[in-house]
Amino acid sequence: MEKRGKPEKTEKRAAERAEERTTERTSSRWVDLTRPLREGIPVYPGDPLFQARPFAEHSTDGFRGTRWAFGSHIGTHLDAPFHYFVDGETLDSFSVDFFVGDAAVLDLRSTVGVDSERFAAPRRVGRPVLIEPTDLEPFEPIFDAVPFVFLRVGWAERFGRADFYNAFPSLTPETADWLADFPKLRILGLETPSLAAFPTDGSDDPPSTSNASAADRVRSFDPEFLPDAFPASPSSSPTEPKFSAENGADVSSVVADAEPGAPLDEAEFCADAECHRILLGRRPPILLLEGLVALERLPAFAPPSAPGERVEFDAAKAFETVVFPLLIERSDGCPARVAARLRAEAAEPGAPVGER
Repeated sequence: MEKRGKPEKTEKRAAERAEERTTERTSSRWVDLTRPLREGIPVYPGDPLFQARPFAEHSTDGFRGTRWAFGSHIGTHLDAPFHYFVDGETLDSFSVDFFVGDAAVLDLRSTVGVDSERFAAPRRVGRPVLIEPTDLEPFEPIFDAVPFVFLRVGWAERFGRADFYNAFPSLTPETADWLADFPKLRILGLETPSLAAFPTDGSDDPPSTSNASAADRVRSFDPEFLPDAFPASPSSSPTEPKFSAENGADVSSVVADAEPGAPLDEAEFCADAECHRILLGRRPPILLLEGLVALERLPAFAPPSAPGERVEFDAAKAFETVVFPLLIERSDGCPARVAARLRAEAAEPGAPVGER
């Protein structure tokens, strides 16, 4: 006689475990600030695509194993000094407690973010809004109080749009210099994919995930790591030029002719590179946490109601945060799982915190 109880029991237990995981991910005390990685996720122009291929299957091998390939600056990720300095610290050189600390969110949407007049102004269409030191000066007490500061500009919600990677509110080198003067600051968090943006044409067309320029930018990527199952991206198309943030000039030929590890050409050394060098080059460095999501789930400090006022630090609006990158030796950057633990009075009962 055929036994039927075991499959039903297995299915029931699987359903119970799925419900347990859902309950864990919707904890009212923890908010997941990480964008999930998946095949097809848009990446910074020129970076390798995220790819996943099984090397073992349940049906043939009795277990599942997956081979992943992705760039070090994909999704929600940390930048280490080694990203811009040949002798800079790598992520694995930092102690575990460096990645745990109190954090605060600054809500800049109405001043430099998507709800601001500066963002909506016609002259800003296709050009990034610049975050100047004067935009952050009212928040000096917060930068003096906590080691992690996250800037909310409303950009995470625009993920998947054509302008996500090249029209986001951007730091200026002067702002980076200003931030570097706060000795307590050790991680600066952003919803944006980088610190400073390149110009865009203002198109709302969805971005391509074919990443046609990857082969030119990732010359040093080990081809043996990507066998036939992980094809390399095609070479750069002349119809998709790169631009200098300073003068708008086409620098495609400069990038295509560059050798792996070669110093940046002057045309490539834009505000983004300079901001990275200022913050990552500080001693001790300020690590950069880019691509955050769900900052709207957290308490935030709003801009002052009148010019010249300062925003006083309120410990009730701070929260503990963990920022854990993968432990990979000699990493210049790495995807990170980021979570914030709310204080009991700030928790939202039953609010979802999982994949978005």
